[in-house]
Amino acid sequence: MIKLRDTITIQTSTKRIFGWLESLPKEYVSWHPDHVAYRVIKGSMRQPGSEIECQEHLHGNLHTLRFRLTKVEPDKRMEYEIIGLGKGAFEVIPKDDEVEFVAELGLGSSFPIVGRFVDAVLRVLFHRRLEAMRQHMREEGQNLKKIIESDWKIPTRRLARL
Repeated sequence: MIKLRDTITIQTSTKRIFGWLESLPKEYVSWHPDHVAYRVIKGSMRQPGSEIECQEHLHGNLHTLRFRLTKVEPDKRMEYEIIGLGKGAFEVIPKDDEVEFVAELGLGSSFPIVGRFVDAVLRVLFHRRLEAMRQHMREEGQNLKKIIESDWKIPTRRLARL
């Protein structure tokens, strides 16, 4: 599995960041200019098994992605499966009066032997796309820091409804 990870330190509490994550249905488009729409299809942002759909521009193309929350530890960690693509997580780690916000993304295959071959091929064929995803994750972390620390709103590219 190809693993992408981004970490940023934010002056806030774990409760505030997790509260913001739980409000993603209304905050998603203000998080990054490439985010278009986000909705909870089933359940809530607090329940494992909940299903979510979002639209965002990645590497120049509009994608509709479907997620399933697989684990929620309030004020600590939220894990999800990107249906048909991989898995990811958001984690908040307290550090005195700051929080380390960690975003993780795993793409590709998790099969032991075949997975390594598939991942090697994906790294070569989709190198630019993987770099674009790393950059997107980095920008999300930087934007979240600005949003949380100063109530900053990001200009949105375009709005749509799913």
